Amino acid sequence: MIVVVFNLWQLILKGGPMMWPIILLSLVALAVGMERIAYLSSMEKIVRAHKAHLLRSLQQGHIQQTLSLCESTNSPFSRIFKAALLKFGTSAQVITTAMEEVFIYETHRLKERMSILSFAINASVLMGLLGTAVGLTVVFHAVQVRSNVLNPLSVGDMAQGIWQALFSTIAGLMVCIFTFTVYSFCISRINNIMADLELAMAQSAHMLVQLAELNERVEQRGEGGST
Repeated sequence: MIVVVFNLWQLILKGGPMMWPIILLSLVALAVGMERIAYLSSMEKIVRAHKAHLLRSLQQGHIQQTLSLCESTNSPFSRIFKAALLKFGTSAQVITTAMEEVFIYETHRLKERMSILSFAINASVLMGLLGTAVGLTVVFHAVQVRSNVLNPLSVGDMAQGIWQALFSTIAGLMVCIFTFTVYSFCISRINNIMADLELAMAQSAHMLVQLAELNERVEQRGEGGST
């Protein structure tokens, strides 16, 4: 195991100066990717749980209790739902607009640090290609210098320099593939959360309008009975 690690480390050292920024970029992508996967996976479960709990409370007609639940829970849907409850008694369009304003903000929060992964996908490939170009430049410059002194490089020396130069491209592509996999997984989680939120927004707006109409009819019957 130690021998394998040592050989890999020697191979990385031979990959040229661009290997260091590629390694640094891979560590950043790994840290950001793991944090995003953990956050989005837990947030998806939280949104579904809070959605079911809050809509169940609203179905029972407990407006103030549901509002208190929104304030005590910390999730995108609870903040969106709170904006809708504060507009209770208004039209469906007003309620929907209030939720959409918070929804835009929550979508932005869900996509935080995704630009870092997007940057790593593109930059890793470019760094690898740059490392290869630099390595090949060094090899062919050595060929020219050795030819001028009538001591040309052997085919074996040229092949060694070329594969070392190509190693940076391989490393860049490996970082790109890993980061793209993590990025795609995170995007799928974000899309699932956004779909759940949009469906819950439509359901809650419909329920609030129906509840307001029901309260209005009850008040009208009470006024009619009192007269």
